[in-house]
Amino acid sequence: MVYFPVIEAYEARVFTEMADFTKCRVWAEEDRVRVGGDSKYDDCTSRNFVIGTGKDGPNDWYYIIVKTLAGHDDYYPQGFINHTCVCVTGDVRNFKIKAHIIDNIDKCYKDKEC
Repeated sequence: MVYFPVIEAYEARVFTEMADFTKCRVWAEEDRVRVGGDSKYDDCTSRNFVIGTGKDGPNDWYYIIVKTLAGHDDYYPQGFINHTCVCVTGDVRNFKIKAHIIDNIDKCYKDKEC
């Protein structure tokens, strides 16, 4: 019998704590191509969700991008090649993205991040 290791694709757990009625999209990109996350605007007042990137290699860098319904967008300037814990705070015109890598996506907690 032959066993193959299970390679887990990188994930980003995202928490949003934005002003009431703020709509946004949060997604992951590699080489300017969306690899996971929102394809439509959702209420970002208070969300907790996981983006599956489908990437798992040592050269599979991805970036976290946020865009509000008001047309403002930004990205976290550091790329990731691991699981990531992300917090987005603010409103439709002025928001901040905090992020860092983690070993286990289940160890990403809102109270610690936001």
